[in-house]
Amino acid sequence: MRGLVTIIFLLHTMFSFGQLKPDFNINEAKSTIAVCNSFNFIKQFDSAHSIIPESFNLSYTSDVLSMDNKFQVYENGKIGIINYRGSTNKVISWVENCYSAMIPANGIITIDGEPSEYVFSNEKDAAVHAGYGLTIVVLSDVIKDQINALNSKGIYDIIITGHSQGGALGTLTRAYLENLPKGELSTKNTYKTYVYAQPMSGNKEFASEYNTRFSDEGTSYSIINPNDPVPRLPFNYEEETLITKDKIKGWIFGDDEFKAKDLGKDAFIRLFERGIKGYIKNSNSLVNKILSLKFGKIEMPEFVSDINYYPTGHLKEIEAFEYPKVEVNVSDLNEEELEGLTQGDDGKWYKTETKFFQHSTYNYYVGVLKKWDTVSFENLEMRYLESDL
Repeated sequence: MRGLVTIIFLLHTMFSFGQLKPDFNINEAKSTIAVCNSFNFIKQFDSAHSIIPESFNLSYTSDVLSMDNKFQVYENGKIGIINYRGSTNKVISWVENCYSAMIPANGIITIDGEPSEYVFSNEKDAAVHAGYGLTIVVLSDVIKDQINALNSKGIYDIIITGHSQGGALGTLTRAYLENLPKGELSTKNTYKTYVYAQPMSGNKEFASEYNTRFSDEGTSYSIINPNDPVPRLPFNYEEETLITKDKIKGWIFGDDEFKAKDLGKDAFIRLFERGIKGYIKNSNSLVNKILSLKFGKIEMPEFVSDINYYPTGHLKEIEAFEYPKVEVNVSDLNEEELEGLTQGDDGKWYKTETKFFQHSTYNYYVGVLKKWDTVSFENLEMRYLESDL
């Protein structure tokens, strides 16, 4: 009898682990940020074996697609994981990031004469990042093929993840899949999103609907380091801070605190908003022409007159990353080379924190362990990668 009870307990445990459930799951977070490091580990060490969880099997790696994008598909029992690569050092990858004018969240993109309908949101006035939206449309058939491949193996619970640009693509992929017409994919599919250091991918209307449907329901998480500047990109402002009649009334009658510093910011935004929007539209029209050389003629929807990006995903913060104290022998360095170093109180010279150290994929892995799995953090052999210094 005791043996039967044990078997039932084990089966229940396996079944529970094999299902995606709402709410933040520490094991899912640790596993997905580990997977996000795979591309970098393969590039640097020729293998990601040392960081990928043992139970995860890589079943697919895409070709280089769209604007130097790639994604992987992992399988962990009855759970599939789609992992997007972040930005690379190729110009076309940064063209994707900089193609930041917004397009309607529901429309048609025509590439070399082939129209593709897309829906990221049905919310009125919702708009998304043109570069990331275009990439999802380009990748959509391959993504759907891979989801069908998972379904053919009985896998219907799917986690979507990515770091940096890959995180933004993960968010828009989730929105795209959840808004597909009935019959495109199995109705059994259940999605959950863990993205790291993602730049923003849509405006307030898009973010509001996305967060209501997914973030508030505990199925979409955005993990950021507060010292990482990328999650605050592209350019945005909070419209609640702008000058309104009600705000002026509040100042006059003492209901609101008057802050001259904020007034200056509001005036600047009011004064230059039209010019900024015009600059973004003009520069993105140029980007469109550049991309047409790669893809053939691209017909994008008309750009939306909106520059105000908003964050998506249930926000989880980890600690800022501590830059290690790395002493440098300066005996053979000239003055110009010394400018890239920092002199300590002890008179010795040390490496200066690099611009993207707070954005490093591996540092996010270390930060997740430090916050949610202190045992694994204490047992880490590497607290940082030499290449990030």
